[in-house]
Amino acid sequence: MDSFPLNRIEDIKCHPNDFRLLERVPVTRADVQEMLPIILNDKLEGENTWSVVFLDTETTGMNAVSDKVIELGMVRCTFSLDRKILLSIDRIFDAYEDPKRPIPPEITRLTGISDDMVKGQRFDDETVLNYFVDGPLVVAHNASFDRPFVDRRFSNLERMPWACTQKEIDWSKLGFGGYKLEFLLQSSGYFYEAHRACNDCLALCYLMYITPGAFESLYNSSIEATYKIEAIGAPFDCKDNLKSHGYRWDSNEKFWYIQVTGATAVTEQLSFLQGLYRQARDKVRIIEFTARERYRA
Repeated sequence: MDSFPLNRIEDIKCHPNDFRLLERVPVTRADVQEMLPIILNDKLEGENTWSVVFLDTETTGMNAVSDKVIELGMVRCTFSLDRKILLSIDRIFDAYEDPKRPIPPEITRLTGISDDMVKGQRFDDETVLNYFVDGPLVVAHNASFDRPFVDRRFSNLERMPWACTQKEIDWSKLGFGGYKLEFLLQSSGYFYEAHRACNDCLALCYLMYITPGAFESLYNSSIEATYKIEAIGAPFDCKDNLKSHGYRWDSNEKFWYIQVTGATAVTEQLSFLQGLYRQARDKVRIIEFTARERYRA
């Protein structure tokens, strides 16, 4: 049912504990452009600020090499470097681009985007690039999906710092039982029309605003390096021990590996590996990733 069941108001009054009310994410209203800028928190005198761009793509498929972006949504905000909170929603971008091929039916069913909607459309590259002139933090809810598409379409953005709200926030510690964007918002009492790029950006921005500690956790993660530790030469009989410590098997390169954050975690893993097999001291390989390298194809 698309409309609120007003005929059940009496039931709700009699049994309020049996119902939950969902409210539209306020910033996903159709007239949101007219509301800009939207002040979320007052800026303090002398406060240091930076920019963040919440970004989402809708595409013709899952492969960033062969598929194309058909919708790009961006929400540019200002946040406090001192308090690690969002201060304002400043600008919103939403546009289509013609992939020059038919959109698969399953994509149209999921997103509602049809061939007629994108026909002859193209992103204005100058407008898009203007969102990134000061090197903002780029945030997506699944950055490992969105970043390769964006890097391929806009090569000038390949060195932007990215952060992922799906992977870099421990949602369970914040009291949630999942990490899907719709679920997180519904758990917080909100709904929105999902799988449209701009709506997803606005909804994610609002989730970061209303969830204490979420944006701070994301920012702190973004400024720490991630390290991939490759246990080259680990004997076969170490596999169970490696698996129990979170290592994964690379079937192409034939070695076990783990990704950790922070120098302390690296030291702990090196100590573990050196105690596990003799060759670890000479053969373990460590690769460092910062926010500028993470989630690239």
